[in-house]
Formats: sequence, C-alpha cells, structure tokens
Amino acid sequence: MKTITAYKCNKCGHVMYPRHERCLNCNKRDFKEINPTKNGKLLTYSIVNELPWGIDERGRVLGIVEFDNGIRVMGRVKSDRVKIGMKLTASWEEVRFINGVKVYGLTFY
Repeated sequence: MKTITAYKCNKCGHVMYPRHERCLNCNKRDFKEINPTKNGKLLTYSIVNELPWGIDERGRVLGIVEFDNGIRVMGRVKSDRVKIGMKLTASWEEVRFINGVKVYGLTFY
C-alpha cells in the first residue's frame, strides 16, 4: 500500500491528514510525521448515487475511517454490509479514470 503520511502537532498533539501549514487546533507549525496502521474502524459513511463523470457506478459507499493510531481519512468502502464501527483494512487502488488516466485512492475492505 502507498504510504499515507499524517502530521502530529508537537505542541498540542492534534493529528492532521492531509498536511496543513499550521496546526488546526493551536496554530503552531512544528509537526512530526506519522504513518497509520493498515487497520481501522468505520466512523461514518454516505452512499453516493450521483457520481462525477468517469465513474459508471451507482451506490458507491464513501466513509470516514479512523486508523488504530487515531488518523482519520476518507475513502471508498467495499463491503456487502456496511455498519458503523466495523473493522476495515486499507488498500491503495484505482478508483476512477480521468481522460484515460487511472486515478488511485484509498479503498477499505
């Protein structure tokens, strides 16, 4: 899997993904890079039926997943039964085509 890098503020401990110039909590600029584990749990999700051009699918599930070390990310959830709190494993996969080019993103199983 492609490495995801999150940033933890050295002053207040707030974890951010993606990176910002300043901490969203205390406004400082001193960060430590951290990487998530591969496993997490689903915090919330939405089923999207009207997707942008290039995605020929209806009912795509997008969710916010919290990795075991607290990093929160959004990605596609591929599961027959989606339930808040379910354990998921991350993967870096093709999520769509744009002008004939593959676009990759986080997918959770």
